[in-house]
Amino acid sequence: MSGTILTTCLTRSRRGVICIVVLQMFLSTLPAHAETVTETNNEQVATVSEAAKSEPSPPLITEVAHPHRITGEYVKGYFTDTGRILVSPTNWDGNDWLKAGLVIGATSGLLLADTDIKNFAQRNQSSTGKSIASVGNALGNPLYTVPPLALLYLYCHFNDDAKARRASLLAVESLAISGVFTWTLKFTAQRPRPYTEESSTTWNGPSLKSSDTSFPSGHTTAAFSIASVLAEEYSNNPFVPPIAYGLATLTGLARIYDNKHWASDAFFGGAIGYFVGKAVVSYHTSKNTSALKILPTVSQQGFGLMAEYRF
Repeated sequence: MSGTILTTCLTRSRRGVICIVVLQMFLSTLPAHAETVTETNNEQVATVSEAAKSEPSPPLITEVAHPHRITGEYVKGYFTDTGRILVSPTNWDGNDWLKAGLVIGATSGLLLADTDIKNFAQRNQSSTGKSIASVGNALGNPLYTVPPLALLYLYCHFNDDAKARRASLLAVESLAISGVFTWTLKFTAQRPRPYTEESSTTWNGPSLKSSDTSFPSGHTTAAFSIASVLAEEYSNNPFVPPIAYGLATLTGLARIYDNKHWASDAFFGGAIGYFVGKAVVSYHTSKNTSALKILPTVSQQGFGLMAEYRF
């Protein structure tokens, strides 16, 4: 009797640890771009300097890095952007917490329906469906997606297309960062894949074993991490966002159809890729975090201050 009670307590404790880690990782990746505020077109700049008769030199303002080429700063951005994503929940507003609640709520709902969705998908298998699913699986496999991004970068390098180079570099960064978050959650959750015929409510983590790595879906994370970057970079093109997100959604559906992932795995993985991609783009876009800035200036007459107000 005491052994049964102990086993039950350990199981509940393990699930509690998994839930805490999953929630913490997810909150770090959701609307991570919320710490920035869109820059407006109109601005008023008022300058007050101790050097009354001389115009002060421009203030020392750190520019946002716009990666157009592979440099040391670009590689460094992988680490700095990851850190910014991890601390981003401290800058969330009400809308961001609402988004987090909606995604967590939707994932919880899918957890309850995972078995029914799996059974439905497996009852409706066909050769056409398998052919379509193979395309979705390839779109979520970095072995198939990274080489085209590399070729795009090289082509645009020689054709001097800075925008496309930037998009390809940010897509690779988004893919790498979201992959780190996803695999951390995989080892933490240790959820068996649906084809093992284990219950959808089984969670064996945390552990370093690579056998039970169903939650979340890495393929879907990868697809959405690239799709969100392309959709943001080419948002003015009415065709790019729906095509990008449509293909990424196909990847998620393919993983469910092929019985490689539960529906909740695919949805949560897609959310990670989506929000990481949007965050990476926002971190490399010129934006202001405050309407009022007080900045130091330097001139031949001495030091001064510049007050800048944007509205």
